[in-house]
Amino acid sequence: MTDTTEAVPNFEEMFANRFTEHDKEYQEYLKRPPEMPGIGVGGKGREKGNSMEGERRPSSLYKIHV
Repeated sequence: MTDTTEAVPNFEEMFANRFTEHDKEYQEYLKRPPEMPGIGVGGKGREKGNSMEGERRPSSLYKIHV
């Protein structure tokens, strides 16, 4: 098994230029156009259905009985 004290300096050398101007793969990534964000539904935009959100009282209290 490899000693971790030997492995850490190797990783430091391997990734020393990661996400810098010397990282060719990262520079190619930066040239890509930005991706469109996903479409999400806010908390108030959801249908209430059987969830616990919404009215706390029965709707019959709000009806006018004639």
